[in-house]
Amino acid sequence: MEEKKLHGWILYNKEDAKRNEGYIEFHKVEGEKLGIDIELMYIEDMEFGVQYEEWYLLYEGKELEKPDFAIVRMNYPLLSRQLELMDIPVFNSSFVASVCNDKAQTYQYVAKTGVAMVDSQFVHKNFLLSKISSVPRPFVVKSVSGHGGSQVFLVEEGQEIMPIYEKLDDHVVIQPFASSRKQDLRVYIVGNEIVGAVLRTGTDGFRSNFSLGGKAEFYTLEDEEKEIVERIIDLFDFGLAGIDFIIGDNGALIFNEIEDVVGSRMLYSCSDINIVALYLEYIKKQLYKRL
Repeated sequence: MEEKKLHGWILYNKEDAKRNEGYIEFHKVEGEKLGIDIELMYIEDMEFGVQYEEWYLLYEGKELEKPDFAIVRMNYPLLSRQLELMDIPVFNSSFVASVCNDKAQTYQYVAKTGVAMVDSQFVHKNFLLSKISSVPRPFVVKSVSGHGGSQVFLVEEGQEIMPIYEKLDDHVVIQPFASSRKQDLRVYIVGNEIVGAVLRTGTDGFRSNFSLGGKAEFYTLEDEEKEIVERIIDLFDFGLAGIDFIIGDNGALIFNEIEDVVGSRMLYSCSDINIVALYLEYIKKQLYKRL
């Protein structure tokens, strides 16, 4: 019997879709090899909610045939949950999106593993100015919803806080400055498997993000490092994600955050791992398990 061709949506906002045209095309090409038709859908053109006591979803004002799955490439757990309620499998799930796009929730949830992480104080922005008066400097303050190194600031001795305060979102995390090495490690996950890791070293400032000019090199995890990563993996049902660690001054891994909408440019730049193909293969296997 001929295998049914799968139809999946990849969801972006228009601005990000334009910036990621090559990555989207890569999904289409790799999907075709696997018998998967990938269709780009713009989130701005979607309307969804509850009508007549039922969930509904429109695209450009019209009802559409439901896809076999959806890959959501922005932080929008409300939309992810809507799709799930309408029986559309979503990668990553709305649960992963809800927890991992909020740094404070991520720290709360991962703390149960006992994995080393930086002490973190969760503060509403309304109370931030009074709270930080008693925090020893240097310290790091970050918005819970920031990505790619955005809205992460090092506050040093004598530094004026107001210019930073004005750039922060409503909820923030305050942490002591954990390491002077300017290095972190991103571990790429597909499903419950580690597929590769990249060590990033900062070239300017204290952040090591590749998108901010950091240097990237492929990294082979030691067994004890794999065990740390696997303790975090066991908490979630990932599709594709990146688990980030700070490299402490003693070389040990310190958990930092989880990227739900993780980019792959850095991995492709320093390895021959085709993570898009691996991801689509994983999705295909998960869908056939549902049959």
